[in-house]
Amino acid sequence: MMVLKIKKLKRTWGDLPNRLDWFKHHTFWLRAIMGVMYFLLFTLLISSNLFVSKLHLEVGEPSPQLITAPWTRDIEDTEKYAQDQDAAAKAVQPVYKPDEEFFNDLTRDLGNDFTELHSIAAAGGDDNARVAKLRETQPFTSLPQSVLLSLLKTSADVLDTTEQVGGDIILTRARNVVSGARTDVDVAPLRERTKADIDQSALHDDAKAFFKAFVDQELTRPTLVVDTETTDKLRNAARSSVKRDIVQYKANQKIVGPGEIVDEKIYRVLVDYGLINSRNTLKAVFGIGLLVILGIGTILGYLHQYKRDVLRVTNRMVLIGLAMILVLAIGRGVISINLGGNDFNALSGMLIPVAWATMSVAILVDADVALLVSVILAVFVAVLVDPTLSTANGLQSGLVALFGGVVGVYSVSHLSQRSDLARAGLFVSAANAFMVSSIALTTGTSLIVWIVGLILGIVNGVASSFLTVGALHWFESGFHITSSVRLLELSNPNRPLLKRLLMEAPGTYHHSILVGNLAEAAAEAVRADATLVRVASMYHDIGKLKRPYFFIENQFTQDNPHDKIAPTLSALIIISHIKDGLELARENKLPQPIQDIIAQHHGDGLVSYFYHKALEEKDDVPEEAFHYEGPKPQTKEAALVCLADTVEAAVRSMKNPTPGRVEGFVRKIIKDKLNDGQLDQCDLTFQDLDRIAMAFVRVLSGIFHSRVEYPELPPAKEHVSKKLAADGSKAADKGNGEEIPGEKQENSEDDEVKNTAAAEHTEKDS
Repeated sequence: MMVLKIKKLKRTWGDLPNRLDWFKHHTFWLRAIMGVMYFLLFTLLISSNLFVSKLHLEVGEPSPQLITAPWTRDIEDTEKYAQDQDAAAKAVQPVYKPDEEFFNDLTRDLGNDFTELHSIAAAGGDDNARVAKLRETQPFTSLPQSVLLSLLKTSADVLDTTEQVGGDIILTRARNVVSGARTDVDVAPLRERTKADIDQSALHDDAKAFFKAFVDQELTRPTLVVDTETTDKLRNAARSSVKRDIVQYKANQKIVGPGEIVDEKIYRVLVDYGLINSRNTLKAVFGIGLLVILGIGTILGYLHQYKRDVLRVTNRMVLIGLAMILVLAIGRGVISINLGGNDFNALSGMLIPVAWATMSVAILVDADVALLVSVILAVFVAVLVDPTLSTANGLQSGLVALFGGVVGVYSVSHLSQRSDLARAGLFVSAANAFMVSSIALTTGTSLIVWIVGLILGIVNGVASSFLTVGALHWFESGFHITSSVRLLELSNPNRPLLKRLLMEAPGTYHHSILVGNLAEAAAEAVRADATLVRVASMYHDIGKLKRPYFFIENQFTQDNPHDKIAPTLSALIIISHIKDGLELARENKLPQPIQDIIAQHHGDGLVSYFYHKALEEKDDVPEEAFHYEGPKPQTKEAALVCLADTVEAAVRSMKNPTPGRVEGFVRKIIKDKLNDGQLDQCDLTFQDLDRIAMAFVRVLSGIFHSRVEYPELPPAKEHVSKKLAADGSKAADKGNGEEIPGEKQENSEDDEVKNTAAAEHTEKDS
C-alpha cells in the first residue's frame, strides 16, 4: 500500500514540469484569470465606501444602537426647506395684464358695427326696409325698432362721437379689472360694471341700448391674462426669502438612542452624516463594475494598439495592475481618516499617492503607459472618494490625483540618479499645491481649509517619492524588471566585478569604459536606452577575467600566449569569453538585459584573425569552429554595444588616426557588420546607422585628438637650472604631460593633403 502511494506521489511530482509547461503555453487563460481577479479587486475597493459604517434603517423603525455625531456639522433639513419654498411661491397671487389681442378684436368689431350703421343710414329708402337690413347684423338684432330708427336718423358726426365715447367706456372698464380676481369668473361682473358705466354716461338712451347689447355679445371671455414673467419673479423672490432650517450637531452629540423611533428629521440627519445607506447599493456596485471594465479595457486597448511589447510580457502587466491595486487600497484607508470636520474630511482624498504608482510604472514599464494609468487612476480615485459623485469631493480628489500622477511621470522619465526621485517628489508636491490652490480659489474655500489642503498635497508628493524609493527594489526583484536606478547602481566602479576587471584585466576595463562612451553617445542619437547601453558595455567583456592575458589589451609584456598554441585553440579561448561572461553574470545576478547583451555583443561573427592564421597552416580548416555561438543582436542596445566594441578595438589599432581616416574606417566597419548579417535581427534603420557613425566619430575625435610633440630640451646651464628650479620650469610642466598655453601643433600642408587623400580613399572603400 505504501509503495503504491509512493509511486503515485512520484507520478504527481514527475508530471509537475509538464504541468508547468502547460501553464507556460496557456498564457491566454492565465491572463484571463488575472484580468478577472483585477476586475473583482478594483470593483471591491472602489465600491467599498458604499458598505463601510452603513446602517440599514427606515423611517418609523427603532434604532438598534446609540448613534452620535461623528464630527461637528451643521445639518440642514433640505426637505422642509424645499416645502417652505413651495409654500411661499404658492402664496404669491398671479399678476395679470390686459389681453391686447382681445381688445383689438373689440375695437375692430365695434368699428365694423358702426360702419354698417353708417352705410345703411346713408343709403336712404324705406325705414322698415333699412331696419330689416340692419337687424341682419349683430348686435342690432336684439334692439327694438324704435332704437334702430333713432340710430339710422342720427347724423354721421354724432355717430362718430358716439362710437368714440362708447368704445372708451368699454375698453377703460375692461382694462381696469381688479387685479387678482380669478379670470374664469370675472366676465359677468365685468359686463355689469361696463353697462353701469354706460348708463352713467352722457350718451342718449338709444346709444346706451346699443352699447349694452354690444357688451352682452362681445364680453364673453376674460380681458386679462396672467403676466408669467412678473409672476415668476415674485415667486422666485418669495422662495429666496425663505430661511434655511439649520441645526448644529456637536461632535459626539446624540442623534438617536437605542430603541428610539427614527422619524424623518432624524433619518435626514443620519443620511447627511453618511451613516445610512439610502441608495440602491447593488445598482451602484454594478455601475462601478462597468467603470472598471471601461478602465481596464482602455489600458489593454492602448497596449494592443501602441505598446505590444509591454502587452506580451506578463510580469509587466501584473506589475501595472498591482501598482493600481496598492494605491486604491491605501486610498481606502486614507479616506477613512477623520480629520475633525466635514470640510477637512473632504480633503482626505488628496492624500492618495497616485504619483507613486505612475512613477513606478514609468520607471519599470513605460512612461507613456504610466500617463494612461494616471488618467484611469484619477477616475477611480474620484469614484472611490465619492461613489455617487453627489459632491465635489470626488472631483477635487480626482483632479489632484491626475495632475500629481502626470507630473510624477514626467519627473522620472529621464532618471539618471537616485536623487532624481527625491526631486520628483518635490515636483509632485508643487503640482498638488497648485491644484489645491486652484480648487480653493474657484470654490471660495475658507483660508484654514485651503492651508490644510496645501499641507496634504505636499505630504502626498513627498510620500509618493518615499514609497517609490522603498518599493522599487521589491518591484524589480519580484517581477525581474531592470530599472534605470538598478543600472545606475551596477555602474558604480566599486562593484565587485568591476573592481576585479580593473585589477585583473585593466586593459579590458578601460576598453569597456571607452565602448560605453561610444555606445551611450550612439544610443542618445537613435533614442535607445542610453543607461542600459553604458552599463552593459562596462560588463560586456567580464568573461575575459577567466584568462585575461590571452587578450591583447591585457598583455603588458612581449610574450603572447597565442604564439605557442594552435589557432583553433586560440579561437576557442577567444570565443569562450562569452560563455564565461554569462556564467559570471549569473553568479553575480546581473539583470537579464545585461546578460542578453553579453551573449549577443559578438553575434555569430567570425574570429577572422585566427581563422586566416589557421588557413596559412592548412587549407581545409572548418570555418564553423571560428564563429561565435551567437545569437545575433536582438535589440538596438545589443547592436550598439556590438558596433562600439568592434569600432573601439579597430580604431585603436590604426597607425595614423586622422579624423578623415577614422570616419571612413568607422563607416567601413558598420558596413561590414551590415553585410555580414549581424544587424538583421535588430530594428536599426539605415538612417540610424548613419547617426551611429557620426556619434562614434564625434567621440573618437575627442579620444584620438592631436597633441603637441614636445622637443627634447638642450642641456641646461647651471644658472638656468637654478632659475628653473626656483620659478617652476616649463620643462617640468612638459615632463608632466601638460600643454603649455600659446603653443600650437604644427602640421605641414603635405601631411594635410596625405590625410585627406587617405580619408577619401577609405570612404570609397566603405
